[in-house]
Amino acid sequence: MNTYEIIELTVNDLRKCESFWDNDGSDDDSRLAGLMKCGERKAFAYMTGGDYVGGFAVSIRNNESGKYGHFSYFSVRSDLRNNGIGSRILDFAAEYLRKNGIKAMRLNVYKDNPSAIRLYERNGFKYAEDITPEKIAMIKAL
Repeated sequence: MNTYEIIELTVNDLRKCESFWDNDGSDDDSRLAGLMKCGERKAFAYMTGGDYVGGFAVSIRNNESGKYGHFSYFSVRSDLRNNGIGSRILDFAAEYLRKNGIKAMRLNVYKDNPSAIRLYERNGFKYAEDITPEKIAMIKAL
């Protein structure tokens, strides 16, 4: 687990990510593929030992406070969770956004996912607002 790389994905690479993203082989028609094709999101994969074991996407958005990075499609293969992969992914995403002049990263998470919320809090995210009755937004200054 010590040797890893994080690479940017193409739409064609999405089928290699079935171990952590449930896309049923329909990569080219997935919502993420559509967002990648129109340039709204960039997707990345965490690789170790030649295997795709985790991934995420980022986009740059605007709101009343200015530009921010939105972190989404975050997943780590279930048998490899709790090994620091999630924290490395979050660090990479933060650095990627910083290099692009972004000063805050935001994400949405389900309220009934306490392990994800703890991961985000350990990595500097704070509660921002309720998005829906089921989801909250969290934010981190970069």
